[in-house]
This record gives sequence, C-alpha cells and structure tokens, in this order.
Amino acid sequence: MGLSYLVAVVVSMLCMGLVDRRWRLFLFAGRPGRALALVGAGAALFLGWDLAAIQAGVYERGGSPAMTGLEVLPELPLEEIFFVVFFCYLTMVLHRLLLRVLAPAPRVADRVREESPR
Repeated sequence: MGLSYLVAVVVSMLCMGLVDRRWRLFLFAGRPGRALALVGAGAALFLGWDLAAIQAGVYERGGSPAMTGLEVLPELPLEEIFFVVFFCYLTMVLHRLLLRVLAPAPRVADRVREESPR
C-alpha cells in the first residue's frame, strides 16, 4: 500500500497554508469561518461532480502503486477527497494573490488626502 501521492497532496496543502499565512491571503485574511465554508462548498461541488462521473461510468479509480488503495466509496479513492480540498484551497489562495498583485496602486494624491487631518 503506497502513501506517496497522499503525502504529496497533504504536504502541498501545508505549504500552501504557509504561503497563505505569510501573506494573509485567504484563510488567514481575517475570516477563517467564511474561507472554510467556501472551500467546503467548492469541495462538495467537485466531489458531487466526481460521483456523477463515477455513476456515468466516465471515471474509474486508477491503479497506481503510489496510492493507498483505500476507497471512500466504490471508485472514489481516499486521495481524491484530499486533492479536491487542496485544489479548492489553492484556487482561492491564487485568486487572492492575483487580486493583490494586479490591484492598481493608490495614487500619491489619494494617500496624502487619506493621511491629512481634517
């Protein structure tokens, strides 16, 4: 029974958490309950999508030696749950990072106006 894929996904999620914590992008931006609810909703959507694909016969569990071999449901490996949660978390962290990077810088006149006493 291999664990390397599951370990890789969990380590990647922890590293993304460190990036998120350092720059306070999503989960650490001040509303952790809202962030967790959003990741949970996204994960539920994608797991529903997976279940529909399994039911339609489009999706089958792979036979990689890197996987644990444990199934949550028939054809739904344990690793898929962790991957879907990681995918949703990664998407939101990258979204917030791009918003921060691409946001226009405040003009000098706006900063002076905000800092001056009234």
